[in-house]
Amino acid sequence: MKITPSLYGALAALSFCTPSMAAEEVRPAEHDDTRTPELSATSFRFYGEMGVGGYMDLEGPEKHKYSDGTYIEGGLEIKHGPWFGLIYGEGWTVQADHQGNAWVPDHSWGGFEGGLNRFYGGYRTDDSTEIMLSLRQDSSLDDLQWWGDFTPDLGYVIPNTRDIMTALKVQNLAGKLRYSVTATPAGHHDESKAWLHFGKYDRYDDKYTYPAMMNGYLQYEFIDGVTWMNGLEVTDGTGELFLTGLLSPNLAARAWHHTGRAKGQNVPGTETGFMASAMVETLKGLYFSTAWSYAKHRPDDSADETTSFAQFGIWYEYGNGRFATAADSRWYMKTASGDPSDQVFLMQYFYW
Repeated sequence: MKITPSLYGALAALSFCTPSMAAEEVRPAEHDDTRTPELSATSFRFYGEMGVGGYMDLEGPEKHKYSDGTYIEGGLEIKHGPWFGLIYGEGWTVQADHQGNAWVPDHSWGGFEGGLNRFYGGYRTDDSTEIMLSLRQDSSLDDLQWWGDFTPDLGYVIPNTRDIMTALKVQNLAGKLRYSVTATPAGHHDESKAWLHFGKYDRYDDKYTYPAMMNGYLQYEFIDGVTWMNGLEVTDGTGELFLTGLLSPNLAARAWHHTGRAKGQNVPGTETGFMASAMVETLKGLYFSTAWSYAKHRPDDSADETTSFAQFGIWYEYGNGRFATAADSRWYMKTASGDPSDQVFLMQYFYW
């Protein structure tokens, strides 16, 4: 259908709410409860999840100390014909010692903090094209953060732009050819402009400070169950990211190169990486996975660094998808720079 001026006005009016349809193609070993039923009348749905558990280092100064990863998140989804919206928030516990230092393993808890991470609305055309305006949103490449990674938690995090404020996202995830594109101006919203403050450790809004950028991807399922994906991010001053990968039901691989982020958001230099992952379902809902990641960081003002580790993980989903138990582990290779600590992860999930 054609987009009329009145439709643009309605889109702007809907920018105060948000959906769950920006999620990537579902992986067998990943719980997903974000698909909207096709209803003609107005519908409301509250959904979310909670995870109880965390991490433990096996070496180094924090050896055998527990690092909490407990969180809860949820949102209200609204759908009326082709219009949709979602407001979604998250919160987590904060570990702290007696001196007030936050996120310190093996100490007491300093409180509970969080914020809103999705706040957008949109329109879905007859050919399944979704047009979204946001006040808070995930970028298109962030929707694919774990694409090509079957392991539950400790996979390599590629250096793309993630949480964004005012943005336009256009995507079509139906059929064999799928795409998503997000564009956003420079973000200047930091903690001093936050609407809500959840605690003394809260710096949630600082992540919305970033340069203008555009990113997106194109996927093509050229064989049933086998998808080839290519992604691109262009930023104003922090380089470009190129990403490609293959995904099948049991094997996957992805490779990337970033011209402006050697290791993280604000480190100048290049990063080149590769990841391969495999998964097998041994019993109904029980998955075993493994992966290997390698990344070369070439900072402009320091020596080159290498990240290299293997993973072994377990995912068990049961109770008609309402519960899941996950375990993951990260084992660094001899080629890794410095003296990183191997890690284990255990989490119990609840979904509603």
